[in-house]
Amino acid sequence: MSRIAEKMTKPFQETLDRQRQAFKVPGISAAVVLLDGTTWLGVSGKSSDSEFMNSAMLFGLGSVTKTYIAALVLQLAKEGALALEDSVGNWIPKLDQIDGNIKILQLLNHTSGLYRYQLKPDYLAAITAQPEKVWTAQEILEKFHGEPECQPGSCWGESAMDYVLLGMIIEKTTGSSVSTQLTKRLLKPLKLEQTFLYPEQKYPVELMAHMWWDVTGSGEPIDVVAGASDLPLAALFSSLWTSGAMHSTAENLARFAKQLFEGKVLGEEALREMLAPGPELHLGAHYGFSVIIDQMNGKMVYWHSGGAGYSSIYYYIPEDDLSIAVLCNLMVDPKPIAIALYQAYVKHQK
Repeated sequence: MSRIAEKMTKPFQETLDRQRQAFKVPGISAAVVLLDGTTWLGVSGKSSDSEFMNSAMLFGLGSVTKTYIAALVLQLAKEGALALEDSVGNWIPKLDQIDGNIKILQLLNHTSGLYRYQLKPDYLAAITAQPEKVWTAQEILEKFHGEPECQPGSCWGESAMDYVLLGMIIEKTTGSSVSTQLTKRLLKPLKLEQTFLYPEQKYPVELMAHMWWDVTGSGEPIDVVAGASDLPLAALFSSLWTSGAMHSTAENLARFAKQLFEGKVLGEEALREMLAPGPELHLGAHYGFSVIIDQMNGKMVYWHSGGAGYSSIYYYIPEDDLSIAVLCNLMVDPKPIAIALYQAYVKHQK
């Protein structure tokens, strides 16, 4: 263990324990990749009533998936396999109610105006009715379409459909599955052996952190994975697919973020495109290509969060060369937890 990691072990762990109790989360897994390249791993709480959390457990990443997909699309654009100004209709001829003139660029930064199906009651009803169903991309298009929220380019809205369409374009462009391309281009080169696009890629059920969900609305979450003999939740993640189906450990996620923003995934020009300020989300924060460019304590930060039963977030602070990942097995806002870890780091470096 490095001197920095040794110094931070107690403050990080105490912070994680306090945050878990404050947000009433059953279990949290976190990782911090420090400026000297060493990694602090920490857990707090439980996966299930019979098993404590451990750092090897995988969580669904929800919308953090989009950062991986955006990086993959930018690699393809760099190679000339597609162009960001291409119209969706050029790649996917049969789109039903979707405007074929929407550009790939507008899918990447969520300015397509497409219907946000993941927020609608009929979506939740469909996936809970058949929890083991594996949805195809075409079925997602046919089942979860709706009226657009605006004309392409005239509003911002984080529609899962944007990244489902990007997944279809990746398949059409490469002639192979998205998981094959992720493994070839990102996961294998970056040595992220514990990252998967589920259920397109399976992994042993015992590696899965149990998800807790307030199923009845009573305020008391229950373990929805208890007693599963196979990986459950196939409908939830397959129906989100390339917008929300990645699973990973906190350590793998923190290392991915660090390597991405250090320029080891994309070339300098493509990374600049990814981080170019797009729609303003709030004062000082802009949306890039599934990366939020923000300010914290006067420093620039890159981050994105996700929630699909689980909660996830990564933070990268370029000035400190610090990468933070927080994964929770309950739907909460993980941002304050990540910020608290960073504040603990700053306090103990003085």
